[in-house]
Amino acid sequence: MAEAGIARGGKQAYSGTEEAMAYDRAARALSDRSKLKPVAVLGYGKDPAQKTEIYRPHAAEPREPLPVLVFLHGGAWIAGDFQWLRFMAEAVVAQPAIFAAVTYRLAPNHKWPSQLEDGIGALRLIQARISDYGGDPDRIVLAGHSAGGQIAAMTVLSRQAAPVHACMPISAPMDLRYGGVASDTGKGRVYRFLFRAAQDDAGASPICALACNRTPFHLMWGACDFDHIRDSNARMCDALRAAGQPVTSTIEPGAGHFDTHLRLSSPNDDWYRAFRDLAGRPGRSVGACA
Repeated sequence: MAEAGIARGGKQAYSGTEEAMAYDRAARALSDRSKLKPVAVLGYGKDPAQKTEIYRPHAAEPREPLPVLVFLHGGAWIAGDFQWLRFMAEAVVAQPAIFAAVTYRLAPNHKWPSQLEDGIGALRLIQARISDYGGDPDRIVLAGHSAGGQIAAMTVLSRQAAPVHACMPISAPMDLRYGGVASDTGKGRVYRFLFRAAQDDAGASPICALACNRTPFHLMWGACDFDHIRDSNARMCDALRAAGQPVTSTIEPGAGHFDTHLRLSSPNDDWYRAFRDLAGRPGRSVGACA
């Protein structure tokens, strides 16, 4: 997890663990090489961070509306920007699908549930506007890496936007109830930077919000991921199955926390096969109980 964030506009340098900084360099280099430009940049709030970039295939108008991948960046809720997302654009549109990359307000300036509010706001906007760009609002898959995956899961489980077709968190913490941990540890930073009060941890934990869910989940994490990521995702899978809710999972052999995201620069990665399977065909809908 990162120690410091990236201010929008580059006013603050990124710093974090060596592994996180290597990810930052790799993601930015991949994004800089991408030649695909967004067809639209939409705001879903007044803050400069409340933005989504929309990417679509260059080909002629599709014969039918395309599935949509809405993806939120990671960064321990305190870092990240579009440069951690743009490298996915060419791979997503090659499926073919519409790609909606989402940024959101960051802690510590914006405490939880600001990030959840942004996930909901971005999703509502995309659901309302994506048909303008050839996307199918009934075939939206909401996903994200690390903190972005937690926001995606909580957005779905909050049931404050129209149901999506599936949710696909990647290396995301599914249980933030870390308890009495030191504030200078990876776990402790959620209490130091993200939450207003320690008791907010349960309300931000997807594993505590499963009641009434009917949205299919696909969880993916690395075999060499952080211990708390491996543990909470395994328990999340068990909890979804125990509740009779649809879930599939993938554990990537040899992959660390950041590898699971960087590999999505390839359109042939198996994760995109899971996305295509879950996105389904027009007319297939997934609901949430009242």
